[in-house]
Order: sequence, then C-alpha cells, then structure tokens
Amino acid sequence: MKMTIRFLRALATLLALAAAPAAAQQRRQVPAGVRPYVAVDAPVVALAHVRLVDGTGAPARDDQTVIVRGDRIQSVGPSGSARIPAGARVLELRGHTVIPGIVGLHEHTYFGGLKQTVQDNTSAYLYLAFGVTTAMTAGSQLAEQEVALKQSIDAGRMPGPRLLIGGPYIRGGAGRTGPFRGLDSPEDARRFVDEWAGQGATWFKVLSGPSNVLRWTIDAAHARGLHVSAHLCAVTFTEAAEMGIDALQHGFITNSEYVPGKEPDVCPRNNQVAQADVDVESPAVRESIRRIVARGTPSVSTLGVYESFIPGRPLDPRAMEMLAPAARAEVEANHAGLETSGFTVPERLLEKMMRWERMFVAAGGLLGAGCDPWGTGFLPGYGDLRNYELLVRAGFTPEQAIQVMTLNGARILGEDSGIGSVAAGKAADLVVIRGDPVATPSAIYEVRYVFRDGVGYDSARLREFAKGKVGVY
Repeated sequence: MKMTIRFLRALATLLALAAAPAAAQQRRQVPAGVRPYVAVDAPVVALAHVRLVDGTGAPARDDQTVIVRGDRIQSVGPSGSARIPAGARVLELRGHTVIPGIVGLHEHTYFGGLKQTVQDNTSAYLYLAFGVTTAMTAGSQLAEQEVALKQSIDAGRMPGPRLLIGGPYIRGGAGRTGPFRGLDSPEDARRFVDEWAGQGATWFKVLSGPSNVLRWTIDAAHARGLHVSAHLCAVTFTEAAEMGIDALQHGFITNSEYVPGKEPDVCPRNNQVAQADVDVESPAVRESIRRIVARGTPSVSTLGVYESFIPGRPLDPRAMEMLAPAARAEVEANHAGLETSGFTVPERLLEKMMRWERMFVAAGGLLGAGCDPWGTGFLPGYGDLRNYELLVRAGFTPEQAIQVMTLNGARILGEDSGIGSVAAGKAADLVVIRGDPVATPSAIYEVRYVFRDGVGYDSARLREFAKGKVGVY
C-alpha cells in the first residue's frame, strides 16, 4: 500500500510538471477593445534575423531569432541554430532591430486633455506606439482618472502600457484636494498613503520638500512596502538619499545642494540660473554623487524635457502633427515665448546635466529614464525616444542608453526578474524597429511593432488614433 501511495504521488507530480509548460504557453484571447491595433496575434511567434540589443548593456548581436510562446520569451539565439516550432508565425525581420519594452519612470497621462474620456486618452496610445510597455506615473493632475485609465487598460478595453500609479503630487501645506496634496503630520502622510494604496498606487511623488513631508511620506510608504520618488529643490539629493528615498527625479538640475548659500528646507530662488554656473567636475559635486551612490539611491534622467526649454530649438514636426489645433497653437506660443518666460535652460546647463549623469553611472549609480511630457511640445512616447538620442550624445554607448531605458528602469521598480531585458522566461515585451538605432540613433523612432505580453501592436495604427487629438480639451 505504501508503494502504491508513493507511486500515485510520483505520477501526480509528473503529470503536473508535464502540464505546467502547456499552461505557461497559454495567454488570453486579444480583447475586442484592443484588436483594431493588433498586428501579430499567434500562440507562437518567431522574430527572425533581427539585430538584438538585449537591454543588459552588452554589444548588439546580429542575425538573432527571438521566439515568443504565449506571453513569454521562449528562446533567444543565433538564427542559424534557432529551432522554430512547427506552426509558429514567422516574421522575417532582416534590417530590423529588437530592443526590450521601454520602462518609463517619469510619465504622465494627462497631456491628452483634462476633459477627455478614459477611452480617448491619447497618452496611453502614444506610449505604447513608441515602445513604452511599462510606465510609472510621477504624480498626476488627474489621479482618479489615471486609476480608471489603468483599470481600462488592464481589462483590455483599450491599448496602453502596464501602468504603475503614482497618485496626486505631495507637498507641504494645507491643500487637501485636487492634484496637489499638502501633508502636515505623520498621520496625514499615513492617511494619504493608505487612501491611495487602496486605489492601487504603488509609488508616490513629493514636490520640492520640505524635509519633514518627504520623511513622513517615505516612512508611510515603506511601512506598506511602497515607494517614493521626488522632484526636489527645498531638500537636496544627499538629504533625500539619507532618508531612504527610492528614486531621485531629473538629476543635476534639481539638486539644489550645489547652489551657494542654500538654506535648509528652502528652494533657492535662483536655483536653475545658479546650476548653470556650477562646476560639475568639482570635489563637492563628486562627493555628493559618492554619497548618493553609497546609499544605493537611483536617479531618473529626463534630459529631453529640459532640452525643450532651450530657446531656438526647433519643434519636432512628428510630434506636432499629433496635437489638436488649439493645443498646437498653444505649444507654438509657448515655444516662441521661451526667452521671456522666466524658465529657460541654457545649452551649457543641459551639457552639465549630461555630464552629471555620466559621472553618476561611472561612480556605480543606477540610472533610469523617463519622459515628463510638457506643453513645450514634448509628448508621451516621442519624449522617451528623444531621451535615447540625448543619452547617446551624453557619451553612453547605444547599448548602455537602451539599458538605462529598459533593464535599469525595471531594476529601480524591483521588477527586473520579469521585464527589462530580452531573455528566455521573461515577459514578451519587445520593440521592433526598422533600421539600426545603434549605428543611427535617430532610427529609434522607426517603431514598427510593439509586443506587450506577447501581443504585437501596430505602432502606425496606434499613432493614427492619436493624430490630431492630443491636447483636446
């Protein structure tokens, strides 16, 4: 009898193991809400003869084949030795490059218009169209709508990236409603975090400071296993790193500790002007980087949005055609008035931001990237890809720049075991690009397909939906 029981248990185990791969290969049917935008829908797909940039920073590899089964990557390797399963849909992609889905760490979903319905949210379409498969929202002016947007995407009623919700912006003061929430005590912070965690928020964003608000928010979020990033000024990067913040947004330009005469918990009036004159190679800057890195605190690059505040830079015509007529007129007026706006970025300041990020990474820092869409014509998706060009210009190799935008972002989110690189077993989040962005960085915009969880979306169809609608109010 004992032998029989052992045998039955062993048989049950073998049957379970045999069934597991089949179950893993299954994925749900493409919902009706996203089907118009889907170009590739098959149980097994082979992306054949591609150039691969895998997200790890390793050199690009030519003539590779990536096999997707269900919602996972089954295998990656040289095309000459690839075993393509019978019945697979084979995409012959010579002349194309595959990179991991982009992990954006400073995204916003409210550019599409304050009165648009969730289903018409153009930000979701543009992010996915340009390869952003995971997006962490860094604060929201329409936080409740953002929760509804995530629910709609997750339910398959519309296409979009995997959203990580950030909730309303947090600051000091008495405000309790709208996009900016003031906190006056640790109890306020706990109530706020509990409220928004209940709605699905996993990250929270503090604006500037002061230090007590930042500390209360970090303590409340960490008590629930959640995370905090910040656009700082009143608080410095090293102070925030000592508190245990999970990500520093924007980099050099918002780190006020480099400004002479910086007072505790005060954002210097001349912060941006003074930053342009800081010696980024100075011992003080190097020491601050050392301290931030020693705490293991990541930073998020947003070079592209600050470039858009340099007077005289041309607007991107590809982005401009996405704008609704009234929004386009507003963006053009903003662009024309940059010189007198009181908020401009000198070219030398952008160069210092780039240099700071190279120094941060060279010192062992973990750098991610995000878009931060803005009314200067800096749009979701387009902005994420502009960051790639600027990271390369900053001195990162193309492969390193892709790593910043993909695997590093996944590491900052704590999700690198499942996303962020092209490797067997990981989620099939992939971007197929016509041409070679390693040799020609501007080719990064030539996105043809974007796979999210094994479903291949047509970038052109997603862009067509958004065309002429961005900024409709």
